[in-house]
Amino acid sequence: MTPRRVALLAVTFAHLASPSFAQTAPAPAEPTASAASRAPTAPARTGTDACLAQARSRAADAFQKHRSQEQARLQLEIDAALCVDPSLSPAAANLVGTVNADLARLARDFVVGTRSLAAYRAGRADRQTKLAALLADAPQREALLRGDEDGDLVPDSVDKCPKTPAGAPTDARGCPVRIPPSETTEREERELRATLAGARTLFNASCKDAPPLAIPSPLAWGRGQQTKTGQTGFNLAVAKVGGQPAGCEVFYEIQLRFIDPNPGNPALPPAKIVTMVFSASEDLLSDPARAIFGLPVGAMVLSPARNVAREAFLREYFRASWRVRAVNGANQVSPWSPFVTQGPASAGVPA
Repeated sequence: MTPRRVALLAVTFAHLASPSFAQTAPAPAEPTASAASRAPTAPARTGTDACLAQARSRAADAFQKHRSQEQARLQLEIDAALCVDPSLSPAAANLVGTVNADLARLARDFVVGTRSLAAYRAGRADRQTKLAALLADAPQREALLRGDEDGDLVPDSVDKCPKTPAGAPTDARGCPVRIPPSETTEREERELRATLAGARTLFNASCKDAPPLAIPSPLAWGRGQQTKTGQTGFNLAVAKVGGQPAGCEVFYEIQLRFIDPNPGNPALPPAKIVTMVFSASEDLLSDPARAIFGLPVGAMVLSPARNVAREAFLREYFRASWRVRAVNGANQVSPWSPFVTQGPASAGVPA
């Protein structure tokens, strides 16, 4: 997971996978659940956060009415996909929700020891590859919605190997593929599972009596110098949140929905959504009113989400609709700012 795990509220176990919600538990719906039932219309929207709260409530109610935990979680993921991107069709929301539920289940199985690290990696790669392919293939998304009994993201109408085990990677015909062996030792896998299973949300004692966080807002993005680091790259300027006790660091969660794909790359989806977290200590300015966070361009390797965002800024998309919220070490989270749609600032965003 990315640094967003520090004190942030999350809908899913895994990185969101929506038209590229990456973006980050349960398996595909059980054979008794029809595919169409997995793509409901999301709860009435009075804002994304309210919509997500309604989605959680609907999933909890479904579980209490004797749907399995995994069916309820799948419903939650599909509803959540529609909350985050209301423009999704029922088939696209079903795809996104199913992939998110699969990714979280794969991670859970690895943590509890029922899935090897090699199988987890292979399953995750399989889901991400199929997600990208299906986002570019509307007829196959519709076919998937009509039926995918074994949940391998290959529609029943073309699946040559039905009843694939849950989470197993398959080829385009739906037949299991060989999982390459992992170079990780059994001891390293046990240690990794123990670390993940024992993970806890961090708490900063300096934030104990912190006042509510103000809502930050997106200001501008564009190319610029990054003087503190001696780099150049893409900079994102946001309104700074203050008023916190000494030693109580603020984190900024930035969600970017990239739009207007480069026509020179027809494989790009219409939109790509990426969520990143920056700490106040990464601010490239010393300005009380605004903060700038940078994505340096060059050979530097960043976190997975930042790498995706940098590539999208660099050569994939011409505009972004983005929003931001603040979090502190007492697990306080501000509301999201409204989305702002912008192209790069004409004069750049130097820092």
